[in-house]
Amino acid sequence: MPPSVRPHIFIATHHKSGTVWMLSTFRRIAKANNFAFIHLNTGEFGWEIRPDKLEYFEEQRVIAESQSDLPAIFVDFHSAIPDLTSCKATRGARGIHVIRDPRDMLLSAVRYHLVSDESWLHKPDPQWGGRTYAECLRSFDSLEDQIRWEMDHYMGKTIRTMANFPSQGVFKTVRYEDLISDTEMIRFKEVLEYLELDEEENRYGLDAFWKTSIFGDRFEHDRHTTKDHIFNSRPRQWTQLSTRTIDLIEQRFGKEIAQLGYESSHNQAQPSGQITH
Repeated sequence: MPPSVRPHIFIATHHKSGTVWMLSTFRRIAKANNFAFIHLNTGEFGWEIRPDKLEYFEEQRVIAESQSDLPAIFVDFHSAIPDLTSCKATRGARGIHVIRDPRDMLLSAVRYHLVSDESWLHKPDPQWGGRTYAECLRSFDSLEDQIRWEMDHYMGKTIRTMANFPSQGVFKTVRYEDLISDTEMIRFKEVLEYLELDEEENRYGLDAFWKTSIFGDRFEHDRHTTKDHIFNSRPRQWTQLSTRTIDLIEQRFGKEIAQLGYESSHNQAQPSGQITH
């Protein structure tokens, strides 16, 4: 391929693994660098993956390439990335897959789904007797039961998808825990370099990351966008759960936790068990 042609950039996240954060960051990066920005979840509702994802991606890729030799940025917050064989052969591809400790994802999901106004949460479903996802979740009195509900439904699927994400020889795994503590922006600079941004593009990228991070200089728009998404961004919040709840999670998803490179609670200091509801 011509040396001037740049590989496209792919950002794959999962629900409660920094989706809104990465979406906002890379939208800013695209705008600052005049890159095309394609949201691969366009046309999807809730957890429904569009059946023509590959066709939509190829169509948008061709449009982006017809306009510029610069890379386009493709974001998918379900990490339902299409087959990139054609893109790799004709253009090249680089991407990051953002993961998070499943135990923290479950806790974050409960907090968010109890208060969020996302429409899929409030759509009556016959499988739950006409109740909505939010109504079912709110019907449980204990945090343990709420987490069990999440494991049995969408967040359980999310964790399994995250653990079995195919890298396609394109994606570098990036931990949410590393990014949320990256106040010096060292790791994010490594991300930008992996994505093959040049020095000037890197400067814009670091500026975008700073302006969308809770430890940075977020604009009012970003604070509004993340309303109800962020309750506690710190890593390892799960250690404050009761031992019984942690055991419940690890019995179900111990394999996935290990696949993702996180340690079992049995290999760490005992949790304090302060969060019970």
